[in-house]
Amino acid sequence: MTPKRIAVVGARGYSGLELIRILNHHPLIQKVSAFATQNFNFSHWPKVDCHTMEHLPEADADLVFLATPAETSLELAPQCLKRGQSVVDLSGAFRLKTHSYAEHYRFEHTSPEWLKEARYGLQPWLQDHSIPTSGPVLIANPGCYATAILTALLPVLKDKLIQPNSIVIDAKSGTTGAGKKAVESQLFAEVDQDCLPYRIGRHQHLPEIQEACLAWSAIQIDPFMSTSLLPVRRGITAAVYARVQSGVSPKQIEDSFRQAYVDQPLIRFAAIEDQADLLSLRKVVGTARVHLAYQLMGDKLYLYSALDNLLKGAASQAVENMNRIFDWSGHLGLEHLEALA
Repeated sequence: MTPKRIAVVGARGYSGLELIRILNHHPLIQKVSAFATQNFNFSHWPKVDCHTMEHLPEADADLVFLATPAETSLELAPQCLKRGQSVVDLSGAFRLKTHSYAEHYRFEHTSPEWLKEARYGLQPWLQDHSIPTSGPVLIANPGCYATAILTALLPVLKDKLIQPNSIVIDAKSGTTGAGKKAVESQLFAEVDQDCLPYRIGRHQHLPEIQEACLAWSAIQIDPFMSTSLLPVRRGITAAVYARVQSGVSPKQIEDSFRQAYVDQPLIRFAAIEDQADLLSLRKVVGTARVHLAYQLMGDKLYLYSALDNLLKGAASQAVENMNRIFDWSGHLGLEHLEALA
């Protein structure tokens, strides 16, 4: 396995910083070039060279991570790809195949040819045969809410255990999900001791959830979806509720998750009565894992998902996608990440 050279664009943002931290300890990363709009220094991370954005065209990199706003990724990704560099984009610039970018991201998409080539990088659902083996690869890293919700929902939807028209989603995120830019509504004094819903029924991650469900289960869904802001720095907890099909048993639910994730070290799952601590954000924040818990009561299925929005919801899943592009083990370089509490 040949060590690789990596560039991280947007290195001063929350997700960019997590990428730098992970890559500095990755055993097969030879060098990391970090790029941002302002001068900065990561002297405590020896693998990392720091540059401002005007030097990006000179980047000596096999792969570029774009931890940038969607409009910036839309501009930079084609440039990197034309230089022969694979790209893992952490924004929403290349996630949607059929939904309107004007409606959900408020810009017109200007690279339809690369949008067509982009692979939606939900791990572990993205299959190896779907990743091109020659030429540069473009992976659209999923959104944080989408990762939490899809990881819980896809097994039972794909196995046709639930009624698609009954799905309700209630998801909550820490404030770092909004990025590092100063916004009044994310100030400590505004969010402390509160839990505020936002973008009810119109979150930009909803269309990618719908497209992914159709792609991997062949089922179209139109769920109720509500998102809320938690007074914590990081972490996502998502609850998915649905009615099961007639006669579905708890064992069928367990078998569905086991079949999907039994060989996935970064996904832990169990019935709530067997392992209730999987519901705890403190057990998963700081790790690259997703924790899934489920409970069937009559014909009502309760699914819960918890992850770190900056790691599995962004940076560590992006590293999983990099590992897959280079045909390395998906969890390589992520085993050392441990819960913060």
